[in-house]
Amino acid sequence: MSDVAQQTRIDATLKAVCRYAMAKDHHFGRGPAYKGDHKVLSSVGQTARWYEGMGYTKLMEFDDPPVYTVLKRGHHEVHIFQPPDPTLRAWLENDEVALDDPVMRAYVLQKSGLDEYDLPVASKPRYFHINEVDEVFIATADEAQ
Repeated sequence: MSDVAQQTRIDATLKAVCRYAMAKDHHFGRGPAYKGDHKVLSSVGQTARWYEGMGYTKLMEFDDPPVYTVLKRGHHEVHIFQPPDPTLRAWLENDEVALDDPVMRAYVLQKSGLDEYDLPVASKPRYFHINEVDEVFIATADEAQ
């Protein structure tokens, strides 16, 4: 497969993942803060292997080395990523801003080539808890209560 065809396929898949995560009725919040004395997670790949060791099944992974991985165990999802976009990274790192901020939602959708009208209503609303450990972002999701 050519590099252009592979990149097109990756872009389409990431767009589909964004469409899923940003579906109407999903909510985002901050997970527990990690405060450690030393680096424990070095990469998306290493973090994914750690979750697989806890019984999670890898559903998909992008790039080599991986920059985004999705795993699942029961109704619990884990999304592991390192966003290359500096605006997105700054927003995620800023504990003072809401993760459901409509301006950032519009930004993420625009960067993904999506609009609100492209998004479905979530069949099973999820609440995503996002936290950062050593520059690796982990979004855990459970079905909303």
